[in-house]
Amino acid sequence: MKRFIFLASLLILTRYADAQTTYLHTSDLNNEANPLVSFLGLGWTGLIIVQVVGLAFLIYALWVYSFRQVEVPTFDKHISRTKFISLFHFGDTKSFDRLFYKIPTNKNSSLYAIGFIMTFSLITISILISTSTTFLILSEKYRNLYTEFRITIIIYSICFIIVLFWTRYFYKSEMIKRLTTR
Repeated sequence: MKRFIFLASLLILTRYADAQTTYLHTSDLNNEANPLVSFLGLGWTGLIIVQVVGLAFLIYALWVYSFRQVEVPTFDKHISRTKFISLFHFGDTKSFDRLFYKIPTNKNSSLYAIGFIMTFSLITISILISTSTTFLILSEKYRNLYTEFRITIIIYSICFIIVLFWTRYFYKSEMIKRLTTR
């Protein structure tokens, strides 16, 4: 329970830090790089609503990860990661590609995975974005660098890598956990 409360609190705190630094840097959102603003045209009200709904969903998924289990059939220790992911979500080793277009048949597996992967990804990304925005507020050199080298593209790339890292970490640790508890 303590870990769940800590992670949920950290998630809320880091999202708040991102919103606060954004407000300090661009209160009118004219310089905001968030796709919800730059592509969809949301203002502060829309942005806050999306953040609150998204956080509520993610905290629920974190709750599922923290307090529920996903049953996975037994498997050989030499199984590939893609076969394990298929087993984790569908109960068989031949359905990995279905993960991209079908709802998993193994109940709670998606929420369980999202609860870990997106919580840790969003905490890490929020720290990265808040730090970058703080530098935009405080440093003329960073502002120039940010504009000149299109740091936004680099930050989006780093965010993608962060999600990939936590996804790989999650499935690797779930695989190891299930191998050691048999």
